[in-house]
Amino acid sequence: MDKFDFDEWADLYQRDPAAFEARRQTVLALELAKASPSVAEPARATLRRLESQLAGKDDAARIQTSMLWMAASMRLLSAKMQDLSDTVGKREPSALH
Repeated sequence: MDKFDFDEWADLYQRDPAAFEARRQTVLALELAKASPSVAEPARATLRRLESQLAGKDDAARIQTSMLWMAASMRLLSAKMQDLSDTVGKREPSALH
């Protein structure tokens, strides 16, 4: 996806939830297809777990669950970025050239 237009997606969700869901699934599949299998397969498994938790919930519960997952994802990303920073920071400056 080159550019994400929130208003366009929100409008589609309001007008045609089935079309929104089809588009969402297509975008996810296209983005996962770009990744290596070692990245894509765990991502697909995680998405399946999230989808199973969202199944049957109303919009408010879906939003709450999604926000919890997003916050957990950001914490994990932050920890991984800190690990990377620590690893790179421990290298000798001459090893970077």
